[in-house]
Amino acid sequence: MEADRLRGVAVSCFGLILLTGAILVLVFVPSWGRWVAAYPAQIAELPFPPEATPIVMGLTAIIGPLLEQIGGYIQAVGYFIGSLLTIVAIGLTSIGFSLARGQASKHLE
Repeated sequence: MEADRLRGVAVSCFGLILLTGAILVLVFVPSWGRWVAAYPAQIAELPFPPEATPIVMGLTAIIGPLLEQIGGYIQAVGYFIGSLLTIVAIGLTSIGFSLARGQASKHLE
C-alpha cells in the first residue's frame, strides 16, 4: 500500500511538472509566432540608408508573406501542443492523486 502511495506522489509530481511545461508552451510559443509574423513590419519601420532601401523593401516584399504564414503556423502549433500537454498533465495528476489516496487499487480489485 505504501508503494502505491509513493507511486501516486511520483505520478502527481510528474503531472504537475508537465502542467508547468504546458503553461510555458501556451505562453511563449504563440508569442514567438506573433513576433515572427510581425517581423517584416518591424523591418519596414527601421531607417535605412537610401542605397539599401530598395533592396530591403524588395526582400521584405518577397519574404514578408512567408514569415507571416510561418508565424501563424507557429502560433497554431503552440496552442495545440500546449492544450494537449495540459490535458495529459491534468489526467496524470488526477491519476497520481487517486493512487496516493489509495482509491485506484480498490477499483482494480
